[in-house]
Amino acid sequence: MEDNLLVNLRKYRPRDKSDPLENFLTEAFAHLLKNSSEVMVALLEEINSKFELPKAFNANNYEVSTQANFDGKFPDMLVKWDDVVIVFEHKVYSELSYSQLDNYRAYAEEHFNYHYVVLITAREYQHKQNPDCAICWHDIHEILGKIKPLKNETAQWYLESFKGLLQAEGLGKISPINQLAITHYLEAKQLEEQMRSLIKQASLEHITWPLVQLLEPTVKDRLSTVERRIGIEFCSVESAQKLDWRPGIFCGFLADGADHKFEHITGKHMHVGLIFDFQKSLHNSLQSSSIFKGLRSELTERINKLNSSNVSYSPHDNKWKVIDSLSASKNVEINLYHPFAVLMRMDAFFSELHESTEQLNKFVRSISLLQELLLSCPNFQPFIIELNTK
Repeated sequence: MEDNLLVNLRKYRPRDKSDPLENFLTEAFAHLLKNSSEVMVALLEEINSKFELPKAFNANNYEVSTQANFDGKFPDMLVKWDDVVIVFEHKVYSELSYSQLDNYRAYAEEHFNYHYVVLITAREYQHKQNPDCAICWHDIHEILGKIKPLKNETAQWYLESFKGLLQAEGLGKISPINQLAITHYLEAKQLEEQMRSLIKQASLEHITWPLVQLLEPTVKDRLSTVERRIGIEFCSVESAQKLDWRPGIFCGFLADGADHKFEHITGKHMHVGLIFDFQKSLHNSLQSSSIFKGLRSELTERINKLNSSNVSYSPHDNKWKVIDSLSASKNVEINLYHPFAVLMRMDAFFSELHESTEQLNKFVRSISLLQELLLSCPNFQPFIIELNTK
């Protein structure tokens, strides 16, 4: 079987009854299993716990294939070792066809010494036709989450990408309805409008931001996009009002750190602060820039001093966090559009401030201070010059 994900996806042809997502999941899953025996072992251990496998797995000699021809029937995936075959059928929103698993079992009985049928579906109610093992995609997501970081960086990337695909398609971990969210749903719906109102006031001409001496401010509302943020972007502006991230310095609210690849630090909390943004043409040069490395070190040192000088008796963690993705461990995924940030949890930032005027003043005062610290870094202006010569 061709070990190329895109080539394998190309073999599918549009059919009225086919689900493109099921085909995509199948090929992505097979690609992961072919490239990591550790993932395969973890999967088979889970299957074996449900119903004992007919023969011990041979991790040194196994094959993974998709869309094999079982006399005109095409199971989604096969895993073979020695004289054993495991037949996988994958479903998301579609149902099994009449006697589908029995047809696979009959062919396997005739052509293999040992066979085993596994059904993977979106939800438990789809478990029908008596497979040897029936599990859900959220079980697969959980299995992958328990695997220790793989030594093979490419395989680790496949693993994390497949987990992300499952989660994005609603096939990952199932979260229960939060009782607190039910109680405060209507209030929370107003929060986005309140953030928009504050940013609009903070962008008025009478407020002089320190960064305007070098970069032009533009309000950017991306709360409804994948970036999940709203604030003032300080950057150069090209013709037709196109923002030029060389760099962009975003100052505002980050509702969700997932797209920025900050979630290992931000968790599921909203944050306020300053984020560096870079356009794609600069990504290759960021990691090798000694000036940027020096700038990150300078700003981090200043933030640490600021945190040390802020004595607070608040129960909230009201310290600024520096997120330097370029200096993080190799196992941390990086979004090079946003590799560096200084953030504080939003609930801590506005702790004990109940009036809109107080909150606006706190935002302007605190973000201005961050900008002043950035401007005081000896490498900041040389870094801007460096970026604009590329």
